[in-house]
Amino acid sequence: MRTFGIILATAILTALATSAAWLFLYERTDRAAPPPQMVDTPATAIPPEEIATDPPEDIVFSPSPSATPELMAKELTLPVAGYDLSDLTPQFDDSRGEGRAHQALDFMAARGTPVRAVDDGVLVKFFDSDQGGTTIYQFDPTESWVYYYAHLDSRADDIEEGDAVRRGQVIGTVGSTGNADDDAPHLHFAIERLGPEKNWWQGEAVDPYQVFAVQ
Repeated sequence: MRTFGIILATAILTALATSAAWLFLYERTDRAAPPPQMVDTPATAIPPEEIATDPPEDIVFSPSPSATPELMAKELTLPVAGYDLSDLTPQFDDSRGEGRAHQALDFMAARGTPVRAVDDGVLVKFFDSDQGGTTIYQFDPTESWVYYYAHLDSRADDIEEGDAVRRGQVIGTVGSTGNADDDAPHLHFAIERLGPEKNWWQGEAVDPYQVFAVQ
């Protein structure tokens, strides 16, 4: 009887030990197993719904650079002889297509109307292009500013590139050369602050309307 009890106890202990061993091995295997990989399935992009809205009446577009007191103090002469200041309208930020802004002031006038130098200075470049047509670039005496006259019908006969000119001197005539409308001759006039390189074709545009509208 005692022998039977010993055998039974031994069997029970063996079974318990075996179960414990299997449980231990199962837990280690479960912990060591890598987590299942998550595969991101790209969602189909849904474009936002476009809602047409009318711009408010008081919408404000990007401001144009302000004319500096230095430039306004020059009291520049109007580039088109006899022009009525009341006909001027701000046009600096007007779109000209292909992402371009006007960055200038158009003086509408009859073809052949005299165009005058707005300031003393030097005629640094005569240039002809598909857009500007017959043009003149003029530096002011300090070489801080460049004045740009475009769509000229002609340049004055008595001037040459590199000449010094005086304020009010006739340097050309109003026209519609370049990409201007033949039925709307005008002077396209621009002002830019020159950088240290003094490149006639490169500067920081300033709104001419702010210069002449206060005269």
